[in-house]
Amino acid sequence: MAQLATTPGNAMGAPTGLSLKNQVYLPLKRWLLLNFKLDTTYFKQQPDRIWLDRHLYSRLSQLKQGRILFVGCAFYTWESLKLFHKGVDLVTVDIDECNEIWGGDKHLVASILDIDKFVEPHSFDIVLLNGIFGHGVNTPEMQEQTFKALHNILKPDGLLQIGWNHDLITDPTELQLSKDLFYKTAYEGLPQRTTFPDSTHVFDFMRAK
Repeated sequence: MAQLATTPGNAMGAPTGLSLKNQVYLPLKRWLLLNFKLDTTYFKQQPDRIWLDRHLYSRLSQLKQGRILFVGCAFYTWESLKLFHKGVDLVTVDIDECNEIWGGDKHLVASILDIDKFVEPHSFDIVLLNGIFGHGVNTPEMQEQTFKALHNILKPDGLLQIGWNHDLITDPTELQLSKDLFYKTAYEGLPQRTTFPDSTHVFDFMRAK
């Protein structure tokens, strides 16, 4: 079952306020881990991470409002959250409660397979789904369930960005349900699909029908 990792508000998926845990304990623990135990150098040098920060998140940082769901949190994604404008309602989600520390001020502990049960329908403008397909959501059936859930929470014509690896799974955008619920698109000068010569990562943009 999904849990709000901040003080819950009146609406599902819309926590309000910050607890002492979020104001003091988690920031201190993050600082200690990043400065004395964990090294993000490897991930920062990967072409997919460079593309996300330099090309996608830099564009999204220009948004001053709207609601974004950032799926999947880890120590190497923490710095990327800082690129988003404070006016954006940024919600992070991860199935592993241990990754709460790497989530944003508004964080959900939940499976993306049924995220539509814990946030309002058609309430998100953008969903960023990287490192999920092929890393837990592996079968076509699980991917279809995810597409359904994300379509339920995205506004009409809402943007879905997917990152996946072509050596781990077959193309999820070619699933019939994906085609039924979403159409492929470019975004702000970025092509519909981005690949890398020395990496198996693939990034796709889609919009909810």
